[in-house]
Amino acid sequence: MRRRPLRVVIADDQRLLPEAVRALLEPSADIEVAGVTYELDGIDALVAELQPDLLLLDSDMPGMDGLGYLDRLRHAHPTVAVVLLTESADAALATAALARGVRGVIVKGSDPDALAPALRAAIRREAPRRENPMVLAKRREPREGIAARLDALRALVDRAIFGHDYDWL
Repeated sequence: MRRRPLRVVIADDQRLLPEAVRALLEPSADIEVAGVTYELDGIDALVAELQPDLLLLDSDMPGMDGLGYLDRLRHAHPTVAVVLLTESADAALATAALARGVRGVIVKGSDPDALAPALRAAIRREAPRRENPMVLAKRREPREGIAARLDALRALVDRAIFGHDYDWL
């Protein structure tokens, strides 16, 4: 059993999402957001400096060469668990990411209450308890495009700050 908090670094190019994730995780005494970076170039330095237990990594950051970045990351920081944040429940992406050592995949439009349990399961190397073993949490209803992404981000922030719930997440 862990005696110290699970230290997490968040890497996402969207400024709003890491703050929403931080607000969602703050009530969890066993999880600490150790740092945030919004740029791909800042990930290695931040992970080296803070030595987190887990990196929550956006799968589509500008400048990222797809899954090849995961290979470099695993080589540079082999002890850091990685959970991928993605826009869609793409089984091919999840399979490829898991083959490169990622501990889990979370869809950005997922139920906010699934985030902390998913991170705990990833650090313990537990299998996700969802119908799709490749995705720790997924959308309940498909939504497409930029509007859906903005809706999901707004809902995450609204849920984290005001406690409102949305049945379409």
